[in-house]
Amino acid sequence: MNYNSHEIKIHQWIKSLSKSGCTINNIKTIKEIRKKNNELLFSLLDTDVVSPDGNRLPNIVFIRGHACVIVTLLKNRDTHDKKFLMIRQWRIGNGHYSLEFPAGMLDEHVDDPVGVAIRELEEETGLKASRDEIFALTENILYSSAGASDEGIYYYGCIKELDSETFSSFDKRSGGNPGEHEHITVELLSRKDAEPATTSLQARLGFFLFEQKMNEMNL
Repeated sequence: MNYNSHEIKIHQWIKSLSKSGCTINNIKTIKEIRKKNNELLFSLLDTDVVSPDGNRLPNIVFIRGHACVIVTLLKNRDTHDKKFLMIRQWRIGNGHYSLEFPAGMLDEHVDDPVGVAIRELEEETGLKASRDEIFALTENILYSSAGASDEGIYYYGCIKELDSETFSSFDKRSGGNPGEHEHITVELLSRKDAEPATTSLQARLGFFLFEQKMNEMNL
């Protein structure tokens, strides 16, 4: 085995396999991509893994690590208007100007997804939130493409009531981290307007999970 067992993302993936009863016979690193600070960003592995029922699993896995998405509803306390806080940015995967919810990879912060969600929300939109304002939209992490990738996503919700001036100030403001090639435009949108305009599976699912949670909370 020629992989780095100290890498948090790989360690988490191995931990998940072991917990499910899989047997890991071999792991080879095909390619690593690292950040400027040398943290592991992505890793492509060639593996020999056997399921609990004795079948060998497909051998190639893309190690990306887990991520979080935060669905935020802003309420205007003066006008009682309600809008979702969303972002647009150009995406390399499809070349689209994509409408999404704020999100981010956990990277080394695997034990604090809520903290990452709070940080990404402020970094991408400028909105500050406290831990007691963040609530989980699902009981368990959801996997985006478990046939080839380890990535699981935590979905969170947040509701903030703001005065009219602060509420309006978020629409069309700029956000993101230029050092990570993020050039973001923030938008306030109703679900009715946003859902048909997004091609993001995460955004569509975010709307559904948020509404489901609101029904559970009788809000």
